Amino acid sequence: MALNKPLYHTITEKLWPEVNEAQRQKLFELLVPLVILFIAALLHFLFRLFSSGSSHCVLCDMGLVLVSFIGLTCTINNKINCVLNTAFTIPLFVYAYYISDFSIHPRLSHTVYQSVGLLLAGAFFLLYFSFSESKIVLYSILALVTLSFQLIKAGQYFGYFAGPSFIIPHPVVAYIFIFSGGYLVRRKFNSIAGKLDDQLKATRQSISKVVRETAFPVAEIKANRDEQGNVLSLVVEKVNNSFESAFKIQLHEVRGQEANYIFDLVLRDHFDLNKILLFNNSRFREFHAPKLERWFKIHVLKPGLNNYYLILEDITKAKKRLEELENSKRRYKVLLEAIPDMFFVIGKDGTYEDFVIKESDLFKVEDANIIGSTIYDVGFPENMAEKIMSCINSCLKTNSIETIEYSLNTPNGTYLFEMRLARLTSRSVISVSRDITRRKTAEFNLEKAKVKAEESDRLKSAFLANLSHEIRTPLNIITNFTRMLAEGGLASTERTELADAISQNGIQLLNMIDNTIHLSKIETNAIEIHMNFCPVNALIRDIYNHFKPLIPDGRQVKMSLNLDVPNSSFGFVTDRRLLMESLQILVDNAVKYTTRGEIYLGYEMMRNEEVRFVVSDTGIGIPQEEFLNIFSRFYRIKNEINDLTSGSGIGLPIAQHYIQLLGGELQLESTPGKGTTFWFLLPFREGQGYLRVVS
Repeated sequence: MALNKPLYHTITEKLWPEVNEAQRQKLFELLVPLVILFIAALLHFLFRLFSSGSSHCVLCDMGLVLVSFIGLTCTINNKINCVLNTAFTIPLFVYAYYISDFSIHPRLSHTVYQSVGLLLAGAFFLLYFSFSESKIVLYSILALVTLSFQLIKAGQYFGYFAGPSFIIPHPVVAYIFIFSGGYLVRRKFNSIAGKLDDQLKATRQSISKVVRETAFPVAEIKANRDEQGNVLSLVVEKVNNSFESAFKIQLHEVRGQEANYIFDLVLRDHFDLNKILLFNNSRFREFHAPKLERWFKIHVLKPGLNNYYLILEDITKAKKRLEELENSKRRYKVLLEAIPDMFFVIGKDGTYEDFVIKESDLFKVEDANIIGSTIYDVGFPENMAEKIMSCINSCLKTNSIETIEYSLNTPNGTYLFEMRLARLTSRSVISVSRDITRRKTAEFNLEKAKVKAEESDRLKSAFLANLSHEIRTPLNIITNFTRMLAEGGLASTERTELADAISQNGIQLLNMIDNTIHLSKIETNAIEIHMNFCPVNALIRDIYNHFKPLIPDGRQVKMSLNLDVPNSSFGFVTDRRLLMESLQILVDNAVKYTTRGEIYLGYEMMRNEEVRFVVSDTGIGIPQEEFLNIFSRFYRIKNEINDLTSGSGIGLPIAQHYIQLLGGELQLESTPGKGTTFWFLLPFREGQGYLRVVS
């Protein structure tokens, strides 16, 4: 029965202050219909009393008012049996109003169903409020006797019907049928309520037993509410033995006390019990009592609207162990971060579960970017992710150690890593990744240096073998031709030819010895640089005058000279010897590999900042794939001229090195069959005589 809460609390607390809540509710449910009945009976009596007719049963009306007043009085005085006994007056009032001869009423056959209704109302009143089966049975007997008497007096007990058919049942049958239905419903309800009550009692007994025997401190707390149902206070009802021993306080000291005060007292800290019991929806929460140096897990049970059980589980040891584990984890993490390797824990499905990476400029990774991601999500190519997944499965199945090398693109470039996978648990592996970029680069450079050294050794051996031949040839010519000159008997023309051959082979032998000495100085870093003012025009003209006569007369080759600044004092600070030897090597090659056309030697000023020296020819040219090889020591391109002439293959490397020492870089452009152009730029350092003649 739904009750208006404020009205209900106001009335019940004033009328029955000493009665429990269940009894109050039952009394209030009795009070409401009795008040209505009393008011209705009183109004009915007054209306009948002052009406003009005299056919009414005034005594019956007075009796109804009196009985309702007695029931109301018994209810107010908490006498439920007295109230229930008033229901036995209903058959009497039925007799008085509808059967007796001292009151005027309609025919008995016309009021029999009104009698059934009133008697059923009394029966259901007892079915709802009475716990006594005997009262209900006795009332039913009286009701059936009353109905039977009315039917017998009306002469229709065995032949009663209404209308032309038997649609309307016999009044006694109707009463018995309806009452039996209500009675069965009551029995079923009482049976279910009894089972629930037994279960509730068993549950309460179990809770009480658990509370009494548990090792955890437990406090039973009751909530006192106002008329609107708001909690006014929380009071401690009882505590168990564990609570008493844990907090050194007795039950009689806490019973009936304000719960917040007791918990603040025993925990020596502010404990917001209202928030925990009334506003916190979680089943448990943790609380730290710093003055006790203890941690508690607070569990809340609510078996009733106003009843709470507060269970305090001491988790101090678990918290200390967890803190020790956290400290141990931090120590190991610091140790792991001191190692340059990266550590990952990967699940059997390829999901990253944990990692340790020492932060650097190379990596700045957040937990949210790794934890929970899979190896397919962090940037590995699909084939590499599949390979890693295969290695993970292999580790878990065979307990082996798998190694994978892979590359990784970072904002600072591409780096090489070596990943080692080992089984950690039955469902995860540990991955150790190490940056091997430097090692791989060193291995690559070492392999490259090895190949280069082997090639250099091979070329050096070929150079020495060739040098032996190149030295023997001019020495043999010089020796033999000198002996021929000493024997005499030669014509003057023959003597001149022999002398020229001796001179040319002597020059060739000297050049070869000079180049070998230059190369030795380069390898030992013994080149001395003397930076002095160098007159450029005089140097270029000396080179031109030196090589012009060396062009064989049988070749159709023209040698041209270009002095961009005709001022004889034009020059700049540089090493004249290194510059001359570099240009001589370039011009010597031009003369050697040009059979027809033109050889060009000259320079030009570039923006008053640099001097560009150029040596070009229209010789056999150099294939593009040989551009780098020609600057390697002892390397000679295979062509028709090199097959017929001698050479050491060290001229261009020497020239390139000298030009680098002077601050330039030797460049070339060449087309096979059309010729080659060598050029380089030198800084116009402390230049003089720069005056261009413009025509």
